[in-house]
Amino acid sequence: MEIIKMSELPTFKSPKGITARKLLDKDGLVLMNLLFKPGEVLEMHTTPQNVVFYVVNGEGTITIGDEESKVKKDELVYSPKGIPHGLKAAGGQEFHVLVWKLPTV
Repeated sequence: MEIIKMSELPTFKSPKGITARKLLDKDGLVLMNLLFKPGEVLEMHTTPQNVVFYVVNGEGTITIGDEESKVKKDELVYSPKGIPHGLKAAGGQEFHVLVWKLPTV
């Protein structure tokens, strides 16, 4: 068993400029914790893996392809591989999101 304490892991700036923590990177599964400041944006981009977003804290907007939706704590969003997606924190509060990049098959 491996217990990961998110708050004890170091943060770093992702290549796209968002503060992040890498929680897990095993067998093709990557789990990240993105820590958006109020109003911060992760621009639209495409990944070769299916991705799942889980809102841990705050509110924001997730865009997948042509669809855009406001999301809040305890909501989960699935993004298919190859479809552009982006995230934006609402103003006035932090927006913390777990991001699962699923193994490709």
